[in-house]
Amino acid sequence: MTPDPLDELLDRSAPVTRAAEAADLRAMMNAASRQGRPSRRRVAIASGALALLLVGGAGVAVATDGFNWNPKVQDSVRAVSFRMESGFDCELRFAPMTGGADPTFVADANRVVDEWHRTTDVVAAARAHMDQTIADHTGITDAPMLEPGETWDTLPPGEAEHRRWGREWIVWELVVSDLESEELQRHGIDPADARFAGSAGMSQIQCFDENGEPYVPGAGS
Repeated sequence: MTPDPLDELLDRSAPVTRAAEAADLRAMMNAASRQGRPSRRRVAIASGALALLLVGGAGVAVATDGFNWNPKVQDSVRAVSFRMESGFDCELRFAPMTGGADPTFVADANRVVDEWHRTTDVVAAARAHMDQTIADHTGITDAPMLEPGETWDTLPPGEAEHRRWGREWIVWELVVSDLESEELQRHGIDPADARFAGSAGMSQIQCFDENGEPYVPGAGS
C-alpha cells in the first residue's frame, strides 16, 4: 500500500537529526511523483524531512531545532513570516534551486522567483490563494489526521498539537510553491519544463509558540 504523504508528515515531521535514508527518500518521492499534476510540487516525508518534487527536480524541507538556519537559507530573500491558526509564529525560508539539466535556465527561473519574493506581499497572496491550493491538492490537504480508533483525547501529550502543526506546515509549503509556479508561468517559464530535471532545492521552517518559545516538534511527546 502506498503511504499517504500527509500521514507520513504527521508521523515523522520532527526535526531532522540525521540524513534521510536515500532509498527511503527515493521510494517516497517516486510514489509522490505519481500523484497530482506535473506542474505542482508533490509531497512526501522521509526520516523527518518534507520531501518535495518540483517537475524533475527535488527538494527537502525541514524544521529547525528552534535556533539554527541551514546556511542555504540563512540569507534567503525567500522568507515568509506568518501566524498559524494555532497561534504559532512561524517563518519559512526557501533556497534557490541548483543544478538541473540546464543550469542557465534554472538560474533564470531563480531570478524570477527571487524578484517576486522581493516585491510581493507573499503572506497576503498566500492567504488569498489558500482555499484554491487546498482544493488543488486533495488527498494531501484533506487526509485524516487521526488513525482508526484514535481520538484527540487519547493521543500522547503534544501529539495533537504536532499533527495540526504538521498539516498547516504542509499547506503553507504547497501554497507558496503554487504561487511561485504561477509567477514562472507569467514569465513564460513552464514549471514542467524538462530543463528543470535534476534541479534541487530546500526549505526550512522555524516556529515559536504562544509563549515565544521555540517549537521543537516531538520534544516532550
